[in-house]
Amino acid sequence: MADRIAPNPPSPYATADPNTRHLLPGLFGEPRPATLAPTGCDRLAVVPAEALRAAGDSNAFPPGICDTCIAAWYAALRGQELPDDRPTTDCRECQSQTRHDGLCALCRQDAHEEWTRTTEGAR
Repeated sequence: MADRIAPNPPSPYATADPNTRHLLPGLFGEPRPATLAPTGCDRLAVVPAEALRAAGDSNAFPPGICDTCIAAWYAALRGQELPDDRPTTDCRECQSQTRHDGLCALCRQDAHEEWTRTTEGAR
């Protein structure tokens, strides 16, 4: 059995489960490492420096991958989407509708970039 894959890097602005690794669909090309990107489970996670490597069997995922991301991947293969019953609210910064706990994806990405600059500058 393969070793458990490391979770995505941390960020106070990530909304994905911090204890698992998330699939990053790359809807707009390959996401840049250290940025906050949409996940297969419709959350946001930091893009790790090391990409996931394809397993010998294209349907096999290493241990530690988010179960919802895997379910979304299989649903996408069938041309379906997983339902998302999270409530929408207004973003506290720009007032757009969001399912990301009161701060929309774009505002979270901006805040994550600022947080990254601040924390790297403090080192």
